[in-house]
Amino acid sequence: MNVTKTLAAALALAALGAAPALPQTGGDTITLGGQIIMRIRTGAGGYTAVQRAEAVRERLVEILSQENLRPADVTVRQTRFRQDASIYVRDRLLITVDRTLSQANGNGDPAALANNWAQRLRNVLPQLRGPKP
Repeated sequence: MNVTKTLAAALALAALGAAPALPQTGGDTITLGGQIIMRIRTGAGGYTAVQRAEAVRERLVEILSQENLRPADVTVRQTRFRQDASIYVRDRLLITVDRTLSQANGNGDPAALANNWAQRLRNVLPQLRGPKP
């Protein structure tokens, strides 16, 4: 990850009054701009839930280095009905929601959970890195 871009993103967010400036994790909970975005309750691919949350946080830092984020930049892709669903921000993978994760979050449908989290991102990201008036 480009340290200069990460620092620039942190400074830009701080200047906007976003607190905390960078995505934070509290165990398996990921917040952005002081709002809970998602809860990573299960591991996957050899990662624990905490490691998986850290990987998502690192991806968010990279995503936040981009300017002019719009709600439409956040999309959910699912290749097969009731199977894994992935959240992307401008074609950058943020997280893949599998059935185990969706069930651990009280929802058996990965797409429903991914869409819920994507909507939270659509509400927060533009406030932090959206077009300037």
